[in-house]
Amino acid sequence: MKPKYHSAKTILAPLTRLREEGVSVGQALTGTGLSLSILNKPEQHVSLSQELIFLRNLRKATANNAIGLKVGACYPLTLFGIYGYALMSAATVSDALKLAYEYVELSFAFYEHSLSFRGNHVVMCMSSNDYNIDDIAMLNEREMIATLMILRGLMGEDFRLHSATLSSGPQAGLAEYEKYFECPVTFNADENTLVFSDSLLHIPVLQCDSDTASLCIERCERLRARLTEEYNIVDEVRELILLRPGYFPNINELSSRLNMSGRTLRRKLTAHGVGYQQILDGLRFELSREYLYTTNISVEQISILLGYSDPAHFSNAFRRWAGVPPSDFRAAYVAESR
Repeated sequence: MKPKYHSAKTILAPLTRLREEGVSVGQALTGTGLSLSILNKPEQHVSLSQELIFLRNLRKATANNAIGLKVGACYPLTLFGIYGYALMSAATVSDALKLAYEYVELSFAFYEHSLSFRGNHVVMCMSSNDYNIDDIAMLNEREMIATLMILRGLMGEDFRLHSATLSSGPQAGLAEYEKYFECPVTFNADENTLVFSDSLLHIPVLQCDSDTASLCIERCERLRARLTEEYNIVDEVRELILLRPGYFPNINELSSRLNMSGRTLRRKLTAHGVGYQQILDGLRFELSREYLYTTNISVEQISILLGYSDPAHFSNAFRRWAGVPPSDFRAAYVAESR
């Protein structure tokens, strides 16, 4: 399991830090549909695709391919709200990690997480096939450091990993990785892992408190139930498509990613009054407007980004959605903006 969306804190925390380093709000939030006023609303959530756009914006604005390291380090355990307090109140590190995996939907994760043992070491593994290859290194680094921040929150700043592996190559000098991981790091590995001694599982958590733990777990249950209720299959389908730019799979491809048949997915979407093609068309129209509004790329390039083999097919579809050809739509917007 992984969260279907995140707390707005996942954007606010790194945005606050990077604004101090000269990154503007406009640079960071372009294309996300978010603003500071929206992000500061109590219990505001953001979709994974919005956060991914934000991360891409940061990478571009800072010219830092290893921006994932810096972003992951912006997430102390206290920032995770009730989820973080539940973990910090557990009796032992082992108990805390059980809670972390049980309520992972309340975390800041992008990836699927699992825990295993190899000899006398704990291996925390994280992976996903939902994302574009251009984003994998950045997301690997963000995910790994954010998870490491949880471990440090449980065991203190003196905690040290035995080792770490990344499935991607280095995006900066080795010294940069040693600064964040404080352990040997292997690149281009088979999986992303954080490895530490299993003897640490039995140590008490720094702030353990059984009464607080019970209250926090009860609250986590309610939050998880509410999030599940608020997030439906239409949202999930949209999100899976948005996470990979230019990826517009057929219904059978996408249903297999959701671990169901195409027939089951059609039935679930019909129950929400929408068909799969309607979702694809809606997303393509939404994305095409964004490209026409905010970029100077050609209509031919936009058609490729939206998965059309022929620009004429895209132009015909856009005329059907907007009532005018894409070139006229862009011209009208430019004229209004003057």
